[in-house]
Amino acid sequence: MSFQKQIAQSLIWRGLYFATILIMNIFLSRYFEAGNTGFIFYLSNNFSFILILVGLTIENGVNYYASKNEIDHNKLVWFSVVWTAMVAGVVFVGLWFYFGRFKDTSFLNRSQYLFYAICYIAGIQLTNFFTVLFYAHKNFFLPNLLMVLLNVAVIIIIPKQVGLTGTNPSFIIQLYFAFFVLNGLVLAAAFIIKNKSWQNISLPSLEQCRWLLRYALMALTANIIFFLVYRVDYWFVQKLCTPQQLGNYIQVSKLGQMILIVPTIISSVVFPHTAGGMHRIEMKDNILRIGRLTTILFLLLIAIVFFIGRWLFPFVFGDTYDLMFVPFLCLLPGIWALSNLFILSAYFGGTNQVRVNINGAALGLLVILAGDFIFIGKFGIVAAAMVSSVGYIVNFLYSFYTMKKEHPISLSEYWSINKDDIKWLKATLHQ
Repeated sequence: MSFQKQIAQSLIWRGLYFATILIMNIFLSRYFEAGNTGFIFYLSNNFSFILILVGLTIENGVNYYASKNEIDHNKLVWFSVVWTAMVAGVVFVGLWFYFGRFKDTSFLNRSQYLFYAICYIAGIQLTNFFTVLFYAHKNFFLPNLLMVLLNVAVIIIIPKQVGLTGTNPSFIIQLYFAFFVLNGLVLAAAFIIKNKSWQNISLPSLEQCRWLLRYALMALTANIIFFLVYRVDYWFVQKLCTPQQLGNYIQVSKLGQMILIVPTIISSVVFPHTAGGMHRIEMKDNILRIGRLTTILFLLLIAIVFFIGRWLFPFVFGDTYDLMFVPFLCLLPGIWALSNLFILSAYFGGTNQVRVNINGAALGLLVILAGDFIFIGKFGIVAAAMVSSVGYIVNFLYSFYTMKKEHPISLSEYWSINKDDIKWLKATLHQ
């Protein structure tokens, strides 16, 4: 399957998946309003960080060696299942002791916290493993179709539960978090059945496990830094701003992440191609072409948000989301930088140059930490958005100028769209 055809297939099916995620987000935001929704997403943010630390982001190693076909995929399947069980066990024991003195509140108690954490962490770990295994097989259709169907089921079930008299909001949250582990289990079962992995139940050799851990540990530092680059502002806003502001800001951030769907999808195609040995010059041309098309789309998006964003956000998410407009505008330049950075990071990861990604993210993180510490307490979520945007741009520029050392390219190439780009886009959309 050609590079363009894989992008087209991935855009269609992963686009549908993220569209259903957005619908769920809108529903939860309108039902729980800004203050409570911000708390739910803040919990998810903390669980994501725990997963990075305990899971060691070893799915990066699985992705790399599956894409290169250097470890049997069936062995990676059972490694993924065993690793997820180990991560879930470690998290459960760790949180049980850590929250031994966790006090019950009207909104959350220790047993609920443990349930949410295990569902989210085990579910996301399984989902990460089996999506990369599907993508290593160049299969973007089946995993995203299954996730779309599950999302649609949740979208149908939860509103019905809300309509029942006396429904406890905590039950809705339980359904929301249970969905993550169900999603991971369904993907795992689908991959195992499709590839008949039950016929070869074995694990990678000790040496192959060392390969996986070695690559994962190199990527771990990068992923911790990336997480902090994208999410450390949540902790500053949670400590220095009101729950209402936190809910609005996290919604701004999540909406920015939704905009990153297309570059995320493209980067998931770029990585296997570069890891699999696609010519670097050809990949460089594709990266710049995608960057130019992305720039045009972002200029259009900024204009649309400027004119209608002030009333659009409360209309879509509810009246309590009336603080999103200015922070979102401030964040958009940084989201443009991230959209191009994701693809550059996939290129460097696929060519085993993870250190470039680490250095760029560390530089961006320093900018964000300093800016958040100085400005959020005084200027609130507007400052948080502006500081994040600057940090993302710094991160992108570092990666771009590192790539420039390999290839004779100019930053102006991101702004000079040409006829060949339009022809490439048309060819991709007609795949």
